[in-house]
Amino acid sequence: MNKKSLDRKAAKQFIIDNRAMNKTDQEIYNELSQQYYDKKAIALLITSTVTIEDKRKYQVYNSILIGFIGITILFKILAIVGLVLAANKVWYLLFAFLVPIFNIYFMYEVARYTGSVYRILAIWVGLTFLQSIGKLEGTDLIINLGLCILIAALALYLDKNMFPNYSPTNLKKDSNGEYIVS
Repeated sequence: MNKKSLDRKAAKQFIIDNRAMNKTDQEIYNELSQQYYDKKAIALLITSTVTIEDKRKYQVYNSILIGFIGITILFKILAIVGLVLAANKVWYLLFAFLVPIFNIYFMYEVARYTGSVYRILAIWVGLTFLQSIGKLEGTDLIINLGLCILIAALALYLDKNMFPNYSPTNLKKDSNGEYIVS
C-alpha cells in the first residue's frame, strides 16, 4: 500500500468512527500510520480529538466557555462603537468587526472542540489582560480580570480533562520509535 500525505478531515472522521466501534487509540494510530506518512501528525490528531464521552461530559463547561468568549466579543464591539461615536467617523465601524477577530476564531474552534486551541486560548487571554492593564481602571479592570481568569481557568480545565494525552512537545514513543497515543 502506498502511503500518502495526511488528509486531516478523513483521518479525523476515521478516528471518530473507529472510537465508536470501541477501538483503542493505539489501534487507530496503527491503522492510520499504515495509510499516511506523518506519524507525529497522526498522533497529535488522535490525542487532540475529543471522545464522545468527554464531549458529553464537558459539554456544559464548553458552552459556558463559549459564552464567556462571546461576552468578550460583545465588550470589544461596544468599546469600538463607543470610540466611533466619540470620533464621529462612521467608517471606523469597520474596526468593530476586525478587533474581535481572534476572539471569534477561538469561539469557533472551541465550539468545534479543537484540542489544540484550548491552551493557546488561555495564553492569549493572559496576554490580552496584560496588554489592557495600563488602559483600564476601576470596575472595567476588575471585570476584565474576572473574565480573563474565568476563561483561562476554564480553557485549561477543559484542555486537561478532554485532551489528557495531547502534548505536541512531549509525545511518548515505544522502543521501536512508534508513538504511544493511549
